[in-house]
Amino acid sequence: MRGINEIVLDYVKRYSNEEKEFCPECLEHGEKTTMFRPKGDKITYDNYDRKTVHKGVKKAAFCPVCGYSTLDGGTKPVTKDELEQRTAQIATENSLKHGAIGYLTSTSIFAKDITNCTFDNFAKDNDDRLKVARYVYKGAMHLSEGESTHMILQGHTGSGKTHLAFAAIQEIFKQTKYRVKYRKRQKGTNESADAYRNIEIVFCSWPLLMKQIKDGFNDDQIKKATDRTVSALQTADIAVVDDLGAERDTDFNFEQIDNLMQIREDLPLIVTTNESFEELVEKYDERTVSRIQAHSALIKFDDVADYRQGG
Repeated sequence: MRGINEIVLDYVKRYSNEEKEFCPECLEHGEKTTMFRPKGDKITYDNYDRKTVHKGVKKAAFCPVCGYSTLDGGTKPVTKDELEQRTAQIATENSLKHGAIGYLTSTSIFAKDITNCTFDNFAKDNDDRLKVARYVYKGAMHLSEGESTHMILQGHTGSGKTHLAFAAIQEIFKQTKYRVKYRKRQKGTNESADAYRNIEIVFCSWPLLMKQIKDGFNDDQIKKATDRTVSALQTADIAVVDDLGAERDTDFNFEQIDNLMQIREDLPLIVTTNESFEELVEKYDERTVSRIQAHSALIKFDDVADYRQGG
């Protein structure tokens, strides 16, 4: 009976390109070992399992003898211990990534699908757009470093505030590697050591949350989902409140934002709003708005044209 390695090797040969490529590591030792490269274009998946086919980009090749691979520009052969360590590291990184993405998707309320919004695909076709993108990127860097910044994105509808708010989340994930450091108590001792857990970020369309909270009075499933979002807004490492001030003026809605700002006054926060601070004071009160302004970095979109009108 053939071993599993022989079966895998036969499979790779059958479905590999016929073009011969010799392993550079083996050549250094005087051996001509043919590398194997799967047929077809390179395929990648983003954080949300969306598939991208890179036309004209070859898949990675590997050497069946020494383990050399062209992945990430070429990797040196590794020992068994190094391979096990790297495998464990990748597993940990994937666990943190999936935990962070899972937390975001399970606690957030989106008014529309914005999960593809990044700094790269934000339209920076004039100086005003470029300027606000740079400011938001800088704010994302501060939040990535654990600062208790309140980043306020303020301006008219259609200026790209929501896009950049979610782009900031994507960048924070990238910069933090989906993790935050904390002190973990060691078993059987009173000592603690540095450890990592997945970062927790929640994104919430504020008007939609207010509506769903009220809908939840008569629907247990909706109530369960909104309770999860409200809890996350209070406890997450970073909370994003989108479109603040666009909800109806009611005592109930005011109570919700007042309660949240009492909790997040000294915690990292991103807010997008069409309203000026004066308009927010009139809608809520001075105390609540003062808490929103705490540790704030105000980024105004007043001069940014409405992209939905061709600006």
